[in-house]
Amino acid sequence: MKEINILSEEYLSSLKRKTFDELSKLEKYHEEKIIRGRNSGTIAIRRDRISDKELRIVIQIYCHWILGIGNMYADGFKINREGQANKLTEEELYDFT
Repeated sequence: MKEINILSEEYLSSLKRKTFDELSKLEKYHEEKIIRGRNSGTIAIRRDRISDKELRIVIQIYCHWILGIGNMYADGFKINREGQANKLTEEELYDFT
């Protein structure tokens, strides 16, 4: 789980440095395979436009174990045009885990 938290923070901190306009230009959904040591999985970045003034950015990390069994982790934030970002609550992330 520690490895997932580190990976999540790396992606989130990179995304949080972007402006609202830069985040607006991201694909709605982007996925890539990850390999860290003996662990492999998938990381997905989701961009949803909540309104003209607010975006929701979510990262999902799925770590594979065996036979399709694994863990899903999600984290993210909302950002407005003024650049104010707020961490998503557990309730807001529920559908992504």
